[in-house]
Formats: sequence, structure tokens, C-alpha cells
Amino acid sequence: MFAQLFSFLSVGVFATGLQYLLTIGLVLAGGLPLVLASTLAFLISAAFNYWANASMTFATQGHRAGNRAQQMRFVAMVALGCALNAGLLHAAVALGLHPVLSQFIATAGVLVSNFTLSRLWVFRQL
Repeated sequence: MFAQLFSFLSVGVFATGLQYLLTIGLVLAGGLPLVLASTLAFLISAAFNYWANASMTFATQGHRAGNRAQQMRFVAMVALGCALNAGLLHAAVALGLHPVLSQFIATAGVLVSNFTLSRLWVFRQL
């Protein structure tokens, strides 16, 4: 489990960095509102996240990228994570927190949710 957690966190750091860079670009260069930009960036980084976690982190559980049922479970998890990200981000900003701190809070909430769902449901051999 610790090896999976380390791999999951490593993939997550890269995917989160991608999300943050895309969010910054969409806000600063694209003029999009923060929650919309973060949501779009979240969805884009999710594609990388699926491939990396299916290929590396949870491959020992018997699944590889390309399994249709697994992909559908991942899509459901991403939809939940996306809603959680947007909800936490919106709530934190509404409470007057700085947008960067708000995004960190949202990311932490999604991290806990996604690791739990990935390990117990998405990449679990059913």
C-alpha cells in the first residue's frame, strides 16, 4: 500500500502541476473565471492521471489502461472529484481565502477522495 501511495502521490504531483499551470494560463491569458479555469484544467489533467495510475500505480491489481469498465469507474471518480474541486474552491473563495490557498484546500480534498476511490473501486479487481 505504501508503494501505491508514493506512486499515486508522484503521479498526482505531476497532474496537479499540470492543472495549476493550465489554470494560471486560462485565468491570466484566457481571461476565464478561476472556478471555470480550474475545472477545465482538472479535466485535462485527469486524462494523464488515468493513464499514469492505470499503467504504473495500480497495474499490480490486475488492470491496465484500456479496460472499459475501469475507464467508466474512473470517469465517475473524476466527475465526483471535479465537483468536489469546484465546490471546495468556491466555498474557500467565498470565505475570503486567497485563491491560491483555496486551490490548495480543494486539491487536498480531491487527493483524499481520489486515492480512496482509486484503491478501493476504480483499479480494484472486481
